[in-house]
Amino acid sequence: MKVLVVYKGLAEKIKEILPQDIEVVYPKTGTDKELIKLAKDVEVIVSTRLSSVVVENAPRLRLLQKTGAGVDDMPFEALKPDTYMANTSGSNPLPLAEGAVALVLALAKRVVPRHMDFHEKPIDKRGVMFHGKTAGILGMGSIGVEVAKMLKALGMNVIAIRRSRDEKLRSELGLKWLGDKDDLDRLMRGSDFLVVTIPLTPETRGLIGEHEIKQMKKGSYIVNVARAAIIQEKPLYEALKTGHLAGAACDVWWQPHFWDPLWNVAGNPASAYPFWELDNVICTPH
Repeated sequence: MKVLVVYKGLAEKIKEILPQDIEVVYPKTGTDKELIKLAKDVEVIVSTRLSSVVVENAPRLRLLQKTGAGVDDMPFEALKPDTYMANTSGSNPLPLAEGAVALVLALAKRVVPRHMDFHEKPIDKRGVMFHGKTAGILGMGSIGVEVAKMLKALGMNVIAIRRSRDEKLRSELGLKWLGDKDDLDRLMRGSDFLVVTIPLTPETRGLIGEHEIKQMKKGSYIVNVARAAIIQEKPLYEALKTGHLAGAACDVWWQPHFWDPLWNVAGNPASAYPFWELDNVICTPH
């Protein structure tokens, strides 16, 4: 068996745990041309994302393994009926939830401006009390559930929406209320901190736009650890620039893998709007 792993560091780790008779290969540059050449006789490909042309030129491919939970950027249309797609759903809800909660606390306590105390211009470094505030969670999968537990433990009221109502889950987690997709405006209006954890699908792409952001009370916050495209860039940027939103933490970006030359060959910025120039935004690269 032959396995193509798109990242060298990951390939070396996988090679350590697989039997010696399984060959593990990886690219030097990661261009489609190189990947096509390597993929021609592999049974397994392990990658964060992959173009359809690579899959189409892998006639022996039987398994495409995604190194993550979200599969919105994988080439389903190129897979043959006898080729499986797998992801790592459920493998990392705790670290992602902890990251989301850390961003909530960093926004509330203005950690970054306090750290950057020698800015050229004066910055309001005053934080807010998060105890007693309301956290709204958009998406109650494994990550959303863990975020809810942690924020409840910090003394926050938690409200949330998911695809369908679940009174048992609401009761178990002690949520103030748990609605469905028709309650999005209610969630936006009631949240001091909105935490986005839903997957990116055709239904959720651009779900949060100008209307939804205007529903949020002035001085509220948004934390996105899901996919950038769930929130429309321009209205989010404008709401942060004008101060309608007190702050945001963006762990995901509209140009995926913008920091990685393997995928961002053109060197495109993370967003068409300069969020990183705003004092009330925390930027992390997922």
